[in-house]
Amino acid sequence: MSTAERVRQRFTQMYVDAYRGNFELITEIMSPVFVCRNPLNPADGIEELVAMLQAQIDAFEDIDFKVRWSFGSEDGFGIAYVISGRHVREVFGLKPSGKRFEVTGVSIHEVQDGHSIGVYSSANFVEVLKALTEMD
Repeated sequence: MSTAERVRQRFTQMYVDAYRGNFELITEIMSPVFVCRNPLNPADGIEELVAMLQAQIDAFEDIDFKVRWSFGSEDGFGIAYVISGRHVREVFGLKPSGKRFEVTGVSIHEVQDGHSIGVYSSANFVEVLKALTEMD
């Protein structure tokens, strides 16, 4: 198996596991200098990233994470995904709507020696969840 394929498989599994509440691969794959550049909720370091993910898991009942596509190389990883569930707790400053939602996102990691040193990530959480709360 090529290095690129190993990176792709490992990082993809990390995302799937994380949205099931298993952060073990995050602690293995993320570098101590890891930074998440996310316009919605940036995270500086592994602890802040895990806290952000846990807040999402806690706020969304029946959360489902699906991979649309992923790619890997020796120095990068990318993934496009869909997250769905029911918004039952406050998250991103938005009160729970109790309604089902579906958001899409993309994340691009910079990889060094098999570890992520940073990610550019964006998903349309606020737009979708805000629209749900405004429908009432």
